[in-house]
Amino acid sequence: MHSTPENIPPDKVTSPGKSLETNKKKFAVINPCRMCQPMGAVQALLGIEGAMPLIHGSQGCSTYMRFQLCRHFREPINVSSTSMSESTVVYGGEKNLIKAMETMNLQYHPTLIGVTSSCLTETIGDDVDGIINKFRESHFKLNKEELPPIITVSTPSYTGSHVEGYDKTIKAILESLALPPKSEDKNDVINIIPGNLAPADVEEIKHILDLMELDNIILTDTSESLHAPLNGSIEFLPSGGTTLDEIRRTSNSKITLTLSKHADSGGIFLKKRFGVPHVTLPLPVGLENTDQFISTLSSLKDVESIPPEMERDRGRLLDALVDSQAYNYGRKVAIYGDPDLVLGMVSFLTEMGMEPAIIATGTHSSKFSADIQKIICKTGHDPVIINGGDLYDLHQEVKKTGVDLLIGNSYGARVAVEENIPLFRVGFPIFDRVGAQRIRILGYSGSLNLLDQLTNTIIQHYYDEAGYELIEGMEN
Repeated sequence: MHSTPENIPPDKVTSPGKSLETNKKKFAVINPCRMCQPMGAVQALLGIEGAMPLIHGSQGCSTYMRFQLCRHFREPINVSSTSMSESTVVYGGEKNLIKAMETMNLQYHPTLIGVTSSCLTETIGDDVDGIINKFRESHFKLNKEELPPIITVSTPSYTGSHVEGYDKTIKAILESLALPPKSEDKNDVINIIPGNLAPADVEEIKHILDLMELDNIILTDTSESLHAPLNGSIEFLPSGGTTLDEIRRTSNSKITLTLSKHADSGGIFLKKRFGVPHVTLPLPVGLENTDQFISTLSSLKDVESIPPEMERDRGRLLDALVDSQAYNYGRKVAIYGDPDLVLGMVSFLTEMGMEPAIIATGTHSSKFSADIQKIICKTGHDPVIINGGDLYDLHQEVKKTGVDLLIGNSYGARVAVEENIPLFRVGFPIFDRVGAQRIRILGYSGSLNLLDQLTNTIIQHYYDEAGYELIEGMEN
C-alpha cells in the first residue's frame, strides 16, 4: 500500500454524457497504476548518449529504479545516488551532492549529468541549482576545466507520476542545451518526442522516418541504450542514443512532432522560445492513428503516396483485422496503464471489434478524459472510466462488470488469476515475462504484431481446450 497526500478521487464515467464522482476521499493508493516521477526522468536520460542519471536522495531511491528497469529491460542499468542518510537530512545534502558529481565526473566522464530530486530532498528543501552553481565555480578554480552539462529536474515522488517525470526531463534537457537557431542553418530535420515507449517502438518510429526519407532527431532515443546486443564489452554509460549536438540543433528543425499528449512540454518550449512549429499526435497504434501519423509525415515531405513497404503493411493489417474478427468481435476488455498508451490501445481495440468495458489510468488527466470521450462517442460504447485510480479500483469494477480480457503491465496478474481471465502484457513494467523491450505495437507493422498476439491470447484461453477435446474425440 502506498500512501499519498492527493485527495483526488478517481473519475468514473459510465456513459458519454454522464459523469459520476465518488463521495469518499482517497487517502491511500492500493497497487498503483503508475510509477513515481524519477522513474520517468531516468528513462528519458538513458536515451542520451553518455548521460548519467543522478538521484538526489536516499540509496533506496536509485536501487528501486535500477531494480524495476533491470527486470523490465533485462539490461544493466546504472543510476547514481547521493546516498542521503539521517544526518544529511538534518544538515542538508550539499556535501553528498557535490561528492557524487565529483565522483561521477572522475570515474565515468559522462557527456551529461541529470540530477533528479526525490521526495526526501524536496521535503527538506535543498537548493539543488544553487549547490550545482557553487560546485561549478569551485571545480573550475581547482581544475581549470569545464564540467559536462548538468541539468536539474524537480521530481518529487509524492506527487505526479513517471509520465510527468519524463515530460519534465525532456523540457529541462531542451531548456539547458538547445541553442538559438541561425537563419542560415534552417533545415528539414524533424524533432520527434515519442513519449515513454519501449525500445522496439522507438526503433519502429525511426524505421518509418527512414522509409519516408525524413531526417530526424529523437528526444530521446532508447532504441539502443535499453536494448543493447551482447558483444563482450561492458558499458557503464549509454553507448547509443541522442547526442548532445543533436539536442543543441533542435531549435533549427522544421517541426516538432509529439506522440504523447502528456509529454508535450518540450515541443511547447521549442515553439515559444525558438518558433519551431509543434504538433501533437495520438500514439500511432492501429489503423486510424497510424494513418494520421503517416499523413502528417507525408505532408511534411510534400508527397501524396506512401512507400510501397508501408502500403503493403497497411494492407496486411486490414487483412488480419478481417481474419481475426471472429475471435475478437464483442469481447469485453479492461485496460489500464499510461494515458497515451491506453488511448492508443482503446482506439485500436474498437477497430478490432472489441468492447472496452473498463478503461483505467493511474495518472489523473483532463486530456485523457476528453480524448476517451471522443473515442466512445464515435463507437457508442458505454465503458467505466477510472481516471487517476489504482488496480484496486480496477479490480472492483472487473468484479462488477465482468470482462473477457485484461490488458496492462505485470501488476495485473493477480487480478487476472483471481477472475480467471487472460492478461495481455503491455506497458511498463513487465517483469514476469522476457522480451518486454521487444514488444512492438506502433505503426502498421507493430499493430499487426499486436493484433496477432492479442488474438492468440484469446484463442489460447477460450478455444484451445475445446479444440483439443474435439481432436481427441475424432481420433478415438
